[in-house]
Parts: sequence; C-alpha cells; structure tokens
Amino acid sequence: MFLAVAEGGTVRAAADMLAVNHATIIRGIGRLEEKLSTKLFDKLPSGYKLTDAGADIVELAGQMSSASAQIEAKIFGRDQSISGPLRLTLPVSFATDLLMPTLADFSAAYPNIALEIIGSGSVVNLSNREADVALRVVIGNGAPPDNLYGTRLGGFHTGYYVRRDLLEVRSKPVAWLLGANEAVPSDWQPAGGITTTATPIRFAEMRSQYEAARAGMGISILPCFLGDADPLLARVPGGPVARAGDIWLLTHADTRRTKRVRLLCDQIHAAMRGFAPRLAGQVDGGGAELA
Repeated sequence: MFLAVAEGGTVRAAADMLAVNHATIIRGIGRLEEKLSTKLFDKLPSGYKLTDAGADIVELAGQMSSASAQIEAKIFGRDQSISGPLRLTLPVSFATDLLMPTLADFSAAYPNIALEIIGSGSVVNLSNREADVALRVVIGNGAPPDNLYGTRLGGFHTGYYVRRDLLEVRSKPVAWLLGANEAVPSDWQPAGGITTTATPIRFAEMRSQYEAARAGMGISILPCFLGDADPLLARVPGGPVARAGDIWLLTHADTRRTKRVRLLCDQIHAAMRGFAPRLAGQVDGGGAELA
C-alpha cells in the first residue's frame, strides 16, 4: 500500500491499483506510520507527497516487494496442479474478437483453474505476478525484455478500412480516424474516387476508433483480423497492408514451468497458428482468401 500511494500520488489511485477500498489504503498507511513511529506522507490538496522519511525508505520497500514477488514466483513455478488462479493479460481486441472461443474451450476443459482475463494494452509486470501469461504486440523489430520467456507467434498486420457503403456513395470527403500518435498517411492516397478531409479525428484507444469506422465516421487503420472479419467494413482501395510488429506470448522464467501456465500457453499457441492467415490479412472472417 505504501508503494502504491508513493507511485500513484493519491489514495484513490492506490486503491484502483490494488483493487481495494480507499479506506483500506488509509488504514494501512496509518498502521505503517504507527508501526514506524514516523510520518511517511504529507497530505496535500493535490494528493499524498512523500516526507523525507518516506523518501528514505521507498527504495528499500520496493526491494522488499520485489523479493516477496520472487518468492511467490518460485513457489508458483513448482505448482503442477490443474487448479488455482491463473492470470492472462492481452489486448482487448485479441480477447473479444479472436481468442474468446479458445479461452472458453480452455475454461471448459479445466474448470478448476480460476482464469482471470485482463483485457488491456498496458504493460504489466510479470516479475511481480501482476499476470502469469501475457499476449503482447511488440511494435517494429523490437523484442520483449530479457527477463521474460517469450515465444514469437507471428507477425501483426494492419490495413485501412472504411464502412462498406461509403465506397458506393462518395458524395462528401471522409475523415481520417487516427490514434493519439498516428499521422495522416503521406505515401499513398485512397483510390476509387475517395477524398479525405484535411482534419483528422483522433481517439485515445483502438476500440472507439474501430466503432467509429463501423459507424461511417471515416477511414481507420485497424488490425487485419478485425477489419477483414467485419461485414460492415471494407479495405480502402489502394490502401497498403503493413506489418506493424510481432505477436509474442510471454511468461516469467520462474513461472513458465507451472502446469496450468504451460496448458494455457499451449492452447493459445495452437490457436494463434490457426489464425496466422487472418493476422496477416490473407482471409476474411468467412475464410475466403483476400487479394
């Protein structure tokens, strides 16, 4: 709790991080300050600020937390039972639009494994057991951290998509639908008579961007497995299909030998091999080959 408040800066942020009530955080910090007979935080209108005493011990507290997580990981790595908790983190679109049938099959096959599915694009700390298995897209030619055990599952491809009926009725220019850090393409322009507006519309996360494209708001860059499978969407004429990065299945070196971790990884690995043509933008949702 001390580390969560130190990192988050507020009790509410710490409570959200640890998934507990904010009153629990306040009581916990109070007990720690009482135990140490010193004040660790100054309570300001903007949040909690470390005192000099708090700043002196925050690094040691981090070392204690890391050591505790390593002990837990070592013990978890020896667990060969097919029961107990198992946390998987993966991007929301992979969970909702690609792997949910696979995860449903896994849950049905191993009902005593308490699977927790964390749909998020945020990087989690596998060393601290924030998750046991992570499916992640590593952009460009990068590689996962050295302290993780990774299996490359294949390339991740994207394309440009627009609501299908906009290809038939081109009465007005359409907007570019872009993520926070995406730029308007400069190396190609839509073909087939499509024109675009000068001002893009931006989104903080991909799911809203996808729904905006489905609603006919404009042209969006989307994962091929998502755009090709949606009957409302079509690829923009002249738009490239590009490899954005690689998909990796990640575990921690200490926990990858846990039986339920291996079972989940094997099932995801097999499913992703079958999805390779979709991920590369080679087939639509019905299995038809695309040009």
